[in-house]
Parts: sequence; C-alpha cells; structure tokens
Amino acid sequence: MIRSGAGDGGVPHGQALLAFVDAAMERDPGMTGPARAALTEAIGEAGVVDAAAVTAMFQLNTRAADAAGVPLEDGSQEMRSRLGERLGFEARMDGAAP
Repeated sequence: MIRSGAGDGGVPHGQALLAFVDAAMERDPGMTGPARAALTEAIGEAGVVDAAAVTAMFQLNTRAADAAGVPLEDGSQEMRSRLGERLGFEARMDGAAP
C-alpha cells in the first residue's frame, strides 16, 4: 500500500517499487535518493527508467483529467491544496493545480 509501506502489490520487488512511487509523490529529496538507489539495486537502471515512466504517465493522466474537467476526489483535492501551500500557493477550492 502506498505510504504505509505495507505489502508489495504481489509483484517482484514490490516494496522497492512502492517506496520509489512514494518518494516521487512526496517530492521529498530525502526520500528520493535512497528509494531510487534501492530500486536500482533491485531491478537495474533500465527498470528504474521504466518505473519513472509509468509514474510520470499517471501524473500525465491526472493532468489530462483536470483539463477535461473530471471532478477531483476529496482526498486528491486536499493533497493538492497541501502541496500548493508547501510551494507557496494558496489552496484552491476546486483543487486545481496552480
């Protein structure tokens, strides 16, 4: 499960993959380096590139949904508002990225 560190998604190296995704989503440099290093050790550089591409595609899909006007879930809206505040933006009622 993302963020809890529990489980492995039922895939090889699942815990390392989840830690990598968590680091990418948290945007915490203190998490990113160790997660990337552990994943590289587990699946190699090409595997890390693939994992990063999949993570990026999910971000792209989210932005495409925003552009199409798909409503955000409450949890997503709250997370975006918190991230925006960390980056110095005011929270937005619709949760749209600044």
